[in-house]
Amino acid sequence: MPIDAEKLLGYRVPEVRQTYTSHQSAFYALTTGMAQNPLDQRHLDFVDPNRGDAQRVLPSMALVLGYPGFWLVHPDTTVDPTRVLHGTQEIEWHHALPASGEVIGRTRVTRLVDRGEGKHAMVQSEREVVDAHTGERYATLRQVHVLRGQGGFGGDSSSLPAAHVIPDSAPEMTAEVQTRPEHALFYRLNGDLFALHADPEMAARSGFPRPILHGMCVAGIATQALMRLLAADDPLRMRSLQLRFSAVVYPGETVRVEAWRDGSFRARVAERNEVVLDNGHVEIESIAR
Repeated sequence: MPIDAEKLLGYRVPEVRQTYTSHQSAFYALTTGMAQNPLDQRHLDFVDPNRGDAQRVLPSMALVLGYPGFWLVHPDTTVDPTRVLHGTQEIEWHHALPASGEVIGRTRVTRLVDRGEGKHAMVQSEREVVDAHTGERYATLRQVHVLRGQGGFGGDSSSLPAAHVIPDSAPEMTAEVQTRPEHALFYRLNGDLFALHADPEMAARSGFPRPILHGMCVAGIATQALMRLLAADDPLRMRSLQLRFSAVVYPGETVRVEAWRDGSFRARVAERNEVVLDNGHVEIESIAR
């Protein structure tokens, strides 16, 4: 069934109200590979819910708060869910997340691009994460999903903004994070239960030999590594991040984040030497507020 552009552009993604705890904040940080060195005091601040007001929150936790689920798989979007990939992700942070609280996530479709019959289409959406009681904005998230081979419905054919260009020089710093064979099964407990990350049959139907790690998890891994490399593990210095997903990570593989002092970054799977995040850029405040 072809995509119904009018229906998809007007699709009403349900608003999500979510209460979360300090234990969930700690669990999220652990699922991004933080505290793999249990003697690293700065990382313990993110994964120990006994810290009270001193507990810190990894900024990329905004990715899983107020999350409406993988709404593109719903039949009334007219999208084929077996041919959807997460293309790009942007995060803009406005205020630091508390270790526990109640938030509202508001998601809307902002653009639909059609590259032509037999080619890809792209759907762009935006989610705001706000405090449920004060309305204070914590983060704005913008993402593009690639609808593989689902173009040709007569939609907007203009291009999306150009991706950030990575320097030609060798990376100036690197960090490695080892994932676990069951990593996707842990990470999905943050709220993304899409079967592609757990069900071998669903993975096979989507063209993968086994379940893959969530792209959002890889983005979280990159965020904590970049915070370590460029911001001295201070979440208050993280202002914005953008990246493009270029290949999948399988649970158990090693993610190597490669960064430059200007905030450019990419990530690759060390075992296959394949770039999995590309065209990345993170904005860091030089001095914490």
